[in-house]
Amino acid sequence: MGSWSIALRMAKRDVRRHKGRSALIVIMVALPTMLLTFALVAAMTSQVTSVEAIPGRMGNGVAMLEYPQPNALEQTPNPGIGTMGGETAAPIPGWVEGGSSFENAGAVSRLTGRTAVPLLEESASTRLDGRRLSVQSLAFDPQPGVVDKLTLTAGRLPERAGEILVATAGVRAGLPTSGTLRLRVHDKDVDVTVVGTAKVLSEYGGPSWNHIVTPVPFEPATTGGGWILLGGDPVGWDEVKGLNRQGFTVWSADVLRNPPPASALSPEVASMENFNENRMGSFLAIGGALLLVITTLLVGPAFAVSAARQRRALALAASNGATTAQLRHTVLAQAIVLGVVAAGAGAVLGVAAGWLVARSEWLASTLGMTGPLDVPVVAVLATTVIAMASAVIAALLPARRLGRLDIIGVMKGQSVSPRPSVVVFAIGAIAAALGGVALIALASQQSQTGTDGGEIRTVVTAIALVVGAVMLSPMLLVAIARGSSRLPVALRMATRDAGRQRSRSVPAVAAILAGVAVLTMTLIASGSDEEQRRREYAAQNLFGDTIVYGGSGLLDAEAQTRVADQFRAIRPGLDISPVSDIDNGDPLRYSTDGSMPTEPYELHSVNVVPRGCSPADTVWDADFAPTSNAEVPPCQVLGTNGMGNGGQIVVLTPAELERRLVALDREGDVAAVRAGAVVVGLPEGQSSLLENGHVTVMTGTTPVDPRATTENVDPAANLRDVRTTAVPAVEVPLDRKSSAAFFGGRMLVSTDTATKQGWPTLTTRLTVHDPAGPISQDLSDRLGFGVDDNVHLTTERGYVSEYGTIIAVLLGIFTLLLLVITLTSTALSLAEQENDQATLAALGSGRGTRRVMAAAQAFVLGVIGAVLGVAVGIVPGIALAHPLTAQSYNPITGNPMMGDPILVFPWLILLGFAMAVPAVAAGLAAAGIRKAPNATHRAS
Repeated sequence: MGSWSIALRMAKRDVRRHKGRSALIVIMVALPTMLLTFALVAAMTSQVTSVEAIPGRMGNGVAMLEYPQPNALEQTPNPGIGTMGGETAAPIPGWVEGGSSFENAGAVSRLTGRTAVPLLEESASTRLDGRRLSVQSLAFDPQPGVVDKLTLTAGRLPERAGEILVATAGVRAGLPTSGTLRLRVHDKDVDVTVVGTAKVLSEYGGPSWNHIVTPVPFEPATTGGGWILLGGDPVGWDEVKGLNRQGFTVWSADVLRNPPPASALSPEVASMENFNENRMGSFLAIGGALLLVITTLLVGPAFAVSAARQRRALALAASNGATTAQLRHTVLAQAIVLGVVAAGAGAVLGVAAGWLVARSEWLASTLGMTGPLDVPVVAVLATTVIAMASAVIAALLPARRLGRLDIIGVMKGQSVSPRPSVVVFAIGAIAAALGGVALIALASQQSQTGTDGGEIRTVVTAIALVVGAVMLSPMLLVAIARGSSRLPVALRMATRDAGRQRSRSVPAVAAILAGVAVLTMTLIASGSDEEQRRREYAAQNLFGDTIVYGGSGLLDAEAQTRVADQFRAIRPGLDISPVSDIDNGDPLRYSTDGSMPTEPYELHSVNVVPRGCSPADTVWDADFAPTSNAEVPPCQVLGTNGMGNGGQIVVLTPAELERRLVALDREGDVAAVRAGAVVVGLPEGQSSLLENGHVTVMTGTTPVDPRATTENVDPAANLRDVRTTAVPAVEVPLDRKSSAAFFGGRMLVSTDTATKQGWPTLTTRLTVHDPAGPISQDLSDRLGFGVDDNVHLTTERGYVSEYGTIIAVLLGIFTLLLLVITLTSTALSLAEQENDQATLAALGSGRGTRRVMAAAQAFVLGVIGAVLGVAVGIVPGIALAHPLTAQSYNPITGNPMMGDPILVFPWLILLGFAMAVPAVAAGLAAAGIRKAPNATHRAS
């Protein structure tokens, strides 16, 4: 204990004397500790519990009810976990069918015996500063006594229709906080007065995304919404189940705070509860292990050189009788002092950063920290202890070397590392090989089975790989030094110095190796994932063309004319064509509020009949059983009853259809289309639908009665008026390139052919083409501003990659990190070589020579560490790419695909990084040689 006490006092004094070196070590330990601590705080804060979300969901109410479903429900105590539908819901006395939450507030109040305060969300838009802004409105009046959900920040509460509050989201979007505002709601203009501003909580606990709050809805008949129940007794579990039978999803404050025991839940509900597992333990284990390895490698060079700087003082102490244990205590004491300070500072800064972010609504919402600040004390303390341990572990290796301290050699100024151990090399090779193989095997198994988990095993194998590679470094440095005879003098000296002074160079190489390995792993994984996204992307229109959607999903003749006139007023000469689907007669397609039909109607079927299928099979393939190789019924591939991707028939004007054939280099098929042929796409691997140049198309109708009490399990059972027609057709290979001409469908039909065949059509969108070239973003914005607020535009730009931004950010971060590591090691090494520098100066060496040597040393360390890091990082990069890319889907058919993973190796980026960063480090190291060393006290 006495030696430890003295060692700690000496360590404190040494820290104060060498502030720069100590500060560097503190930063290297504190920075990763702060980042992980902040990640823990952010993760816990973003995980808003159901109890924490009560104020945002229901304020001070006892429960919140969602708009009832047609079927009875069975829910978990926390409905966010899951609900299940059942039989038809029990009737609600006094219920207004199809009415809004405001119209049915009285019925809910009578049913529950409590005051029901209605809520209803609506969509609107406004024109602001030369742009069109979508506005989300919340109809909610807190005056009956609801508190906590809405907090007034300025002005007063709205008291009548036409008065609004601007919420926090609206203020950020630029809405005025006073005066008047014109909104476009439900195809009509509404002038409102802003009477105040408010902070509104969402049902997830954070700030609401609603821009404005109104006391009543703009359209009272809008279906949907919910109710906050005020007053009365708490809503217990039995009452929740009773309301479930009437179709209500119930968020009960009492049930959320005091959930029923598992014995009170059905087996199905209990299984949903068990599936919702908390994975913070795994996160902490993975993060802690990575923190231990990364921090140990980062601070390793500093402790190694620190021990080397003290070698003479330690040799003097040993010559005066100090034991090996006392010498080791001296080195480890510095690690303890700096580790405690750095880890503690990192943890405090991480928590403080979380607190600051939580106080900023913009930052909190950007990072998803929408809940109340939650500091996981146990996890933060564990992280702090791990960071302290990493500093001690980093100092263990130089401390252990003190057992082989050559006192005479050190006093004479001669210090060369002992021969590298063949045993250590062998163990490192085995660990690296086994770790790499196991890592790829685990990733491959996960991607093939589609299961999650195995994080701990993955971390262990990754650590084995990295540690094994580090153990190979001493022997590799010696081998490189022996093979450097043909290098220039400066590089040869630097390489041989790295091979001789391995106690100093190995930690630096290991730190660079770790950083570059992480970068390589990330670039391979993200690049592979990006390539998969690119392959899975299927354009929905020809490049540079724009699709125009109406607010209700439909565009009648008047709306088409109005939009075309508005567009051509902005850009004369635009080609604007309607795009139609086959009208199947479903009333929901005409509905503006999503309300279910209540009167009988007929469904129209227009389907292509594949070989071996009957017309009825194309409406309902009763014999189909899903398998891994057949996700879509083979008879329901194309038409109004088509299933899967690309199962739709698209109807175009003859001119637009011919333009698309030309774009597909199918000019020879134009004459056939003019004569009445349809264009059918053939995805790779699927059977042709053509027979003798024709496709067989069936038409029929099916009566539907929403009032029927029995469920129709076979939609084709009541099929009538069935007719089949052989229609001439041309076939086009359907792939990612050609699918752009099909609008995501599989068959193109001209309006003339559809009319001739008697197929009903419904215009759902417009396509806009500029003969002058692709529609620019500026023109797209001007077109969007110049049309009705309920019209939306999408311009096909092809696959837009964000990979370049990701690469730039990663390269910036890791460049800074590796420069710090390389320059730190070089600076500390040069400080240790002051005697050698003095000798060179005494022999007439100028500053230029010393700069070349410093640059060579930084370059050699950087290149060796970077090349080894790339080699090591490839393995976990491949392992990460396996689960990311092995499971895919066909963007044309929508069928899932299992196959070999996609692997992208950004060799040019990695090669450039591995050479550029050492070169920059060399330049900075050379620039740092400013003054001549003191040559008069060489032996001091």
